[in-house]
Amino acid sequence: MNNVELELMGLFATVVEQGSFTGAAELLGMPKSSVSQKISRLESQLGVRLLQRTTRRLSLTPQGEVYVEQCRALLALARSANLAMARLRAAPAGRVRITAPEATGTLLLGRILAEFRALYPEVVLELTLCDEQLDLVGEGYDLALRAAPLKDSSLICRRIGQVPRHLVAAPAYLAAHGMPQQLSELGRYACLVHTSLPVWPLQEGGWRPQGACISNSLLALRELAINEGGIALLPHHVCEGDLASGRLQRVLPELAVPPNPFYLIYPSREHLAPALRSLMDFVAERLPFA
Repeated sequence: MNNVELELMGLFATVVEQGSFTGAAELLGMPKSSVSQKISRLESQLGVRLLQRTTRRLSLTPQGEVYVEQCRALLALARSANLAMARLRAAPAGRVRITAPEATGTLLLGRILAEFRALYPEVVLELTLCDEQLDLVGEGYDLALRAAPLKDSSLICRRIGQVPRHLVAAPAYLAAHGMPQQLSELGRYACLVHTSLPVWPLQEGGWRPQGACISNSLLALRELAINEGGIALLPHHVCEGDLASGRLQRVLPELAVPPNPFYLIYPSREHLAPALRSLMDFVAERLPFA
C-alpha cells in the first residue's frame, strides 16, 4: 500500500463523515471537483461503486459500507501510531543499545544506569561490554562509550572527558624485584599489556613493553598485577580502590603519563530519540572523569 492509496482512503472516510463532497472539500481546503475526481479514481482502482450520487445527497453502497469501516480502522491505527511517536519524542522511552569497555561498564556504568532507570523507567537498556570496537550501525547499537574514536569517520564522537592512567604493581612484587628508578630500567620487569595498547605513552614516540602477559581485559590485568604478576598501565578508575587500600602502588609516579580522552559515539546527530539524548547527557554528567 502506498501513500496515494492511504490518502484516497482518508479522503473517502472524510467524505462519508461530512456527508458531501462540498463539506469534505471545505474541511480539507480542496476544490470540490478535486474531491469528486479522487473518489472516482478510488472507485476505479477498486472496481466497485462506493457512493450513490444524487443532486441532493450521497449514500453508501453496500460495498461502500464495508470499505468505509476498513478505512476508519486504518486511520485510527495511523492516528495511534502518530500519537505513540509523539509520546516517544516528548519523553524518554523505548530501547537503547549500548556498548562500552569491560572495565568501565563493570566498575562505573552499573550504578549510573541504575540511577538513570530510576528516573526513566520506560527506557529499556541493553548493555554489551566489550573492549573491541564494534560496528555500531551494522550491529544496531545506539551508543558506544570508548577511550578512542571509532574508525568509521561517519560516526559522531562527543568527547566528554579524559581518563588518568598509572603504572602500578603489587608492593610484594616491587619488594621482590626492586622499584625501578627510571624508564630505561622498566624493560627488565614483567609487563602486563592490554591488546589495544601495545605501545605505552611513557615518552615521545612511545615505549614498547615486552609483555609478560597480554590480555584484552583490563580487569584481568589488574588481577594479575594485584597477584604479583608484574607492572600494568591501568586507567585510574580501574586501580583507584587498590591504590587507596595498598594492594597496588604506583611505579615511576614522576612520569607524566598522558590521560586518555573518552568519548560518547553515536551514528547521527539528527532525530535523536529522547531516551538516547537523555542517557548521553546523564552519563556525561556522572562519569568521574567527565
